[in-house]
Order: sequence, then C-alpha cells, then structure tokens
Amino acid sequence: MQNLLVPLGTSAHAESTLAYAVAFASHFKSTIYVIDAYPVHSSMATLSNVSARIEEDNLKQIRALVAKTPYKKNLIKLVSSERDLIGTIKNLDKTIGLDLIIVSPLNNEINEEVFLGRIAGSMIKRTQIPVLVAPLEKPFKVPERLLLAFKTGEVKAMSTLTPLIHIQDKFTALLKLLLVKVPGFANRTHQLSDALMQRAEQLLYSENATVYQGVLEHFQANQPDLLVAFKRERGFFEKLWEPDLIYKKDFYCTVPLLVLKNKE
Repeated sequence: MQNLLVPLGTSAHAESTLAYAVAFASHFKSTIYVIDAYPVHSSMATLSNVSARIEEDNLKQIRALVAKTPYKKNLIKLVSSERDLIGTIKNLDKTIGLDLIIVSPLNNEINEEVFLGRIAGSMIKRTQIPVLVAPLEKPFKVPERLLLAFKTGEVKAMSTLTPLIHIQDKFTALLKLLLVKVPGFANRTHQLSDALMQRAEQLLYSENATVYQGVLEHFQANQPDLLVAFKRERGFFEKLWEPDLIYKKDFYCTVPLLVLKNKE
C-alpha cells in the first residue's frame, strides 16, 4: 500500500474524505496523491479567464485542506488534473503504480437517492485500480470483520487480492466469504480460490436473485466492518456498474466498500 490516490471535490465531504484517507494511510506509511475530482477543463466553462479562476479556486480549497492534515507533508502530494481526469489517473498509475483509490461515495452530488456519485462510479468502472469507498462523514475505523461477497470465487491473478491481503494482515481482521447462488448457479462453473479459502474463517452460502440481496440477508448477522466485492467484466457488478451513478435502491451499504478489480 505504497501509493494511494484521493480524488477530492469542493463539497463539504472533502475534508472528512481526506481525513479518512490520512487515517488509513498512516497505518501503511503510504504516500497520498490528492487530485481535483472536477478539473475545470471537463466542465461547461468555455471562457479561459473563467476556467482559470475556477481552477485556481478549486486548487486553493484543496491546498487548504491538505495544509490542515497532520500527515507528514512529504507523504502527501497534489496532482494536477489534465483535461481527462480518468486519463490523468491512468497515466499516474503507469508512472508510479497506484495501489488503491480512496473516494467518497458522493462528491458534489446532492441527490439523496444516490449511493455512488459519478466520481466514485467512474473510479470503479473506468480504472483497473482497486477502490475503497469511504462512508460519508465517518472517521476511519480499524476493520476487524471483513465480508467478501461473490457469485464466483475464481481469482485468475493473485494481484487481485493484494489490497485485501494487506488490509487483513495489517489489522489481523477476520474474513468471511459469502457465496451467493444466483439463478443459473447449477449450470455455471464456480471455483473457489485456494488463497481465499486459506484466509477465511468461514464460508457462507445464500440463494438469492442477486449478490446484493445475498449481502442484505447476511449483513446484520455478521456485522462486517468492511464489505468486499469483485468488479469483473462479467461478475458481481456487471449490470450495477454500467452507469456511473449508482442509486441506493440498487446498492447501498453503511460500511466501507472495497472493490477489487478481478481481471478476466
């Protein structure tokens, strides 16, 4: 967990998101790269002087937040956003290697029906970097119980599990696996990774229409501090992550959500 990226908006949630990221990073002595989640170049502003002023104001607010953090100043860096935010992040990943993106579920959105706004949704959908969605306005809490929910436990690349392994080992957390048997389960090949089985204290089963419904069934009984899921091309969130906005009626959780990118 050397390099963490934190996209920040200019809303009231920005300060708590950065505080969460700093508290998490302090356990790993990670370097935090902060980026403006809303680069002016991608907005509707067309007048160069207006764009420059907005960009300057955004960066001023972000710098002020960074200056207030108790984290070592040499371990927190401000990254300049280019025209394409996702492109900038991908280029940064190629250059230094990003281990994790920590993002707020909402940045500048005010729609109470939305669980994940466009920034969080695009981080999950459009990058191959693992994403940790921090709960709104909640401080970082050391996770003691992890719940990984899936409908196939096959892991083709061990690097997929790296963030989960680091978190579990650092905090000596207990891991439970939840295999959800969705319609058509009997006709599919469902392999469980040996690496996952060796790390888990228990394998739970659920029969539901979706993995999310399986999570709801077991969430209260197991009370995880961190919910873990795979993002595949065809997997846990294959339909859910198609739009960048995710509504609470489709998925919602009150604990941090770690999305692992299981490459096909």
